Amino acid sequence: MRRVIVFLLLAISLTFFVAAESRPRNLIVYFEFLDNANGVEDAVEFIFNKMLRPSDQLIIQSPTRTYSFSPATLSQPKAGLIAMVQGKLRRDISRAGQGYKQIIHNLDAAAREIEELAYPSGAIDTNKDMNELFILYRQELANLNQLRKVKDASLRTLTAAFRGREGENHLIVLFEREFRPIPKREALNVLADVPKYAFQSNELFATGNPRQLFDVPALAAYFKQVPLAQHFIYVTSKNSLAGGNLFENSGDMYSAFSKLAEATGGVCKTTAEPMTGLEAVLKTWKNAK
Repeated sequence: MRRVIVFLLLAISLTFFVAAESRPRNLIVYFEFLDNANGVEDAVEFIFNKMLRPSDQLIIQSPTRTYSFSPATLSQPKAGLIAMVQGKLRRDISRAGQGYKQIIHNLDAAAREIEELAYPSGAIDTNKDMNELFILYRQELANLNQLRKVKDASLRTLTAAFRGREGENHLIVLFEREFRPIPKREALNVLADVPKYAFQSNELFATGNPRQLFDVPALAAYFKQVPLAQHFIYVTSKNSLAGGNLFENSGDMYSAFSKLAEATGGVCKTTAEPMTGLEAVLKTWKNAK
């Protein structure tokens, strides 16, 4: 009798395990990158080879386009799918980076001229005054923020595709840390000692992005209604789009998405490589069984 009970318990356990394994996952992976070299292609391989199962559904959001993969599509040979997605991301990231590079160039030019006026070196000739340069820098900073695609409305539209679907819903946001050029330290010290420039200098060059990205509690409540878990992978590899004295420009992104991850039961991971963050997400899925 004891042996029969053991066999019954084993059969129930195996049935539960198979049911858990067969439950589909609906997965959105959001790549907000400016440089394809920073682990993007390795991340794509990991998603297809390690994270996806035959019954799953996948949406990949690049900086410019959305790509959807049904279970039927995902049943095709993985090598071909991986190569296709890598190629599309390479093209889209390159295209998105063109406008970004121009804005970074403009910010750098304004920062160098501000630097020259405040702490002359004779390296740059400028025909603008300091107030005009502050205005130029502020406008380019606004342009930089406009380039971001990760916004409340786009996230709601994207995740609505999984509302009411069977299985687990997950949104993974992979965000590459941003930097912007600012004047060198010696120039900033001079500006801090000039009352009419000190406030603007501190606001633009010594304070993180002050704006609220979106209403975090409202978006967290929406995600819970879908329902889905949002995971945030903050990739710290330093891009080479700007040189000189740099200031991190993505504190608002980290603040918003780390809070969303906590509110929805997702993973928040800061890492130099996106694949390490994906490994952390996969580990939580396995531990949840």
